[in-house]
Amino acid sequence: MTIQNVLLPTDFSDTADQALAKAIDVAEHFGATLHLFHVIDHLDPSWYGITNVQEETIRMRDQIRNEAEALLEDMASSEPSLSLSTEIALEFSFNVPSTVMEYAGANDIDLIVMGTHGRGGFGRFMLGSVANKLVRRAPSPVLTVNPSASDDAPPEDPATTGVLAPIDFSKYARTALRAAKTFAHTYDVPLHLLFVAEKRTVPTFRDTGIPGVGVVGMDDDIIENATPALDDLNQDVGGPTVNARYHVRHGAAAHAIVDVAQEQDLNLIVMATRGLSGLDRWMLGSTTERVVRTSTCPVLTLRAETEEEANQ
Repeated sequence: MTIQNVLLPTDFSDTADQALAKAIDVAEHFGATLHLFHVIDHLDPSWYGITNVQEETIRMRDQIRNEAEALLEDMASSEPSLSLSTEIALEFSFNVPSTVMEYAGANDIDLIVMGTHGRGGFGRFMLGSVANKLVRRAPSPVLTVNPSASDDAPPEDPATTGVLAPIDFSKYARTALRAAKTFAHTYDVPLHLLFVAEKRTVPTFRDTGIPGVGVVGMDDDIIENATPALDDLNQDVGGPTVNARYHVRHGAAAHAIVDVAQEQDLNLIVMATRGLSGLDRWMLGSTTERVVRTSTCPVLTLRAETEEEANQ
């Protein structure tokens, strides 16, 4: 995984400021250019036959652009540690997620960093809905940052202290593991691999023909061999050599992932999205979606590589 360009879409909210700290930290560690990007929701009243306010709308639009540009410039200059290369961009758009993805594609963005909640109100896009769509659809990896638990909580140190890679031994997990090893190596921190022995709900049929559901536990042999299997996978995917630690837990996968991250004081979880038929569309597995929503530490989600990409 190579990171040369990091994109921070911002709505200037407190959560976006927390995401900025993480974006700066990642860009500095990887020596990447940081792109600060704001999208203004577009409104043209002439579309609705309200021509008498057209002139006032244009004036307000210019004022909004000037204010947004000033905020972006202030954001870039107010960080004393921001010695890295910075690009500033501003766009008007009806579709914020699509505009962010278009900018990412046109500027070779390797990583999108953004908050999971934003500022509401007319003229401000809700970062939550934008983040959700980008995590599902963006071709670039997306690093989401949840807001602090409370307004009184001190801001979290953005520096990565440990990386957690949940593993289900699928091809998608291999994609995430390669990225997790890159981050662990770049930050010189331990990499934790986690396997969750999760019970499955399966359909059942009674003699009466009435369908039902049953709960099936994972085979004991699989659980007993999980740790050596994690070690084999870590060696097999290649990449940089890192200090790896292995965990096996029982229970619901999403809860176990978040719990292990908290117990081990880790502040980066790396997971892959799963492919969905159709061009440029990706659907999160339910576990990944829950982790993104509930984790108190940043979560890096990335689309699974095709076999052709993985072999390059």
